[in-house]
Amino acid sequence: MTLFIAAPLVLLPDGLHRFVLPKLTILFIALCVGLLVPATARLGRPVALILAAIAAVFLIAALSSGDPGAAIVGRWPRYEGLPVLLLYVGLLVVGARVLGGSTASKSRRYLVRGLCFSMLILMPIAVAEAAGLRPLGGADDVRPGATLGNATDLGLVGLVACLLLLPSALWTKNRLAQIGAVAAGVVTVASGSRGCILVVVVCGTVLFGFKAFQLMRSGKRVLALTALAGFLGAAAVLSWSIPSVAERLFSTETVTGRVYLWEASLRALSGKAFVGLGAGQFVDVLPSHLSDAFARNVGTEFPADSPHMVALQLVSAGGLLFLLSAGVVMCTVIVAGVRRSRALPVNEHKLFLVGALAAVCGYGFALMTHFTSPGTTALVCVLAGAILGNAPAQEANAGRRPGKALNSVRLAAAGLALVGAILSGVAASAELPMKSGTELAAKGDIPLASKEFEQARALRPWDQDVALLAAQAFAVRAVTGDTTAAAAAVTWASSAVERNPSSMEALTALAVGQLGTGDVNAARNTLDRQIERSPWTSEPYLLRGLAKASGQDMAGAIADIERAAALTPKPERALSILSELYVVSGQPEKAAEVEKRLAQAR
Repeated sequence: MTLFIAAPLVLLPDGLHRFVLPKLTILFIALCVGLLVPATARLGRPVALILAAIAAVFLIAALSSGDPGAAIVGRWPRYEGLPVLLLYVGLLVVGARVLGGSTASKSRRYLVRGLCFSMLILMPIAVAEAAGLRPLGGADDVRPGATLGNATDLGLVGLVACLLLLPSALWTKNRLAQIGAVAAGVVTVASGSRGCILVVVVCGTVLFGFKAFQLMRSGKRVLALTALAGFLGAAAVLSWSIPSVAERLFSTETVTGRVYLWEASLRALSGKAFVGLGAGQFVDVLPSHLSDAFARNVGTEFPADSPHMVALQLVSAGGLLFLLSAGVVMCTVIVAGVRRSRALPVNEHKLFLVGALAAVCGYGFALMTHFTSPGTTALVCVLAGAILGNAPAQEANAGRRPGKALNSVRLAAAGLALVGAILSGVAASAELPMKSGTELAAKGDIPLASKEFEQARALRPWDQDVALLAAQAFAVRAVTGDTTAAAAAVTWASSAVERNPSSMEALTALAVGQLGTGDVNAARNTLDRQIERSPWTSEPYLLRGLAKASGQDMAGAIADIERAAALTPKPERALSILSELYVVSGQPEKAAEVEKRLAQAR
């Protein structure tokens, strides 16, 4: 149980992407241990069959995708391929084994206490980051997300913990649960995630309202109204007291962006909704289904690797059958949670079930504008398993043949989980040379940076995105005029394109490298290929315009740079280049017009 609680807090301090793989390592170890400890309950056979169907449908979708290998093992940054899906399924089983049934009260109390302490650790970090500080590092212009690496993920962890702890905090005198619930609420608000804040406020209002109703029935009307008003008032004051959070509450920028992203996602999925695209394929398919409106309002500089809606994410990863199977599991959790909590008196088990059900449902609602990730989904799977785990464990029947078979399956699964922990630990260690290589590339030490990236690739040979990330690091340096970095960008980007020809990001890095080495014709061919696949992406037009300008095709260069400026919500860079092109081509009047547009954009 300690490992489950610690997983959201784990990170690799000196890694390039330091959040996901270390958490996966801890979670695989937790799964291994959870499958070996004595069980207090188990999942029913119907649920087990549905979970097996989920894995089978996912595998079929992966094998049907454009890149079966990457779809099976998963891709950067969250690596949610088949191994991680099986991890989620296994954690659901472990949740039933360890937290399900009436005899697991000790484990449930331990989980509640552990979550309280983890929220007390996260709270000061989240508040400091909301105030503009960076205790764990990170850029000042990015919402960092504490130990989760993503602000909404941080909000989701706070949401799940808060809703799990609230029933115990309201209906018992457990001071630690009350403090933990408050800390979790602060974490949620400090994350700045509007969806998470809304879910906590709505679910919290329901729980506080029910408690207030009970108090009013017992004649404590003033106390009831004070408690409900106090909760709503505290949520409002806390939200408005943090400037960065208050600013986001009234911003519509990301809301509009989500709508455009969902429209593009539906177009991308329309032809393959039944079998899906396969895990990790969305980022490469989406650019071919964008629009001018998407480019102008959202931008194409940072390609989305998820539709930011759980229903569309499930269809993308495994198709409609995958979505249907997951929906059946969710409905089963809700029905089981309601039925079992109603059948119990007000005791520790009932309060835990109510909190777990609220947490699972709240998480599902919050994912309507977000995506799953190991740091958040793992805990929810454990709680869902705790709700479903009601059938008595049959360890005593191990001497019977069916018992022996189940025991063998369990031991084999534990062994696979241990293998997963080892592999993910090795993969996580690759983040150290990845960061070192990126820093060396930025400083211009290209040979040593290449050695670091080679070391990372040796540790993660299955990960095609190692070459992509290396190519992007060298491309950033190549833009400054470093021809050695440009040559390295060509080498690594060519490797990335060879493994994944549909990667727009790899093609961009390749074109930058080709321009940096003076191979303008090759760069134009690469950029033509990009623009043919996605005529709504700004960067290829910008680069092709520069390539045409170097070949004295000023009319073509101006047309491409104009198009690049029209396909981004931040056209300052393109307009600045366009103004220079008009000056060079002897058109000062048009250069002046562009300068006016540039001043307005700024």
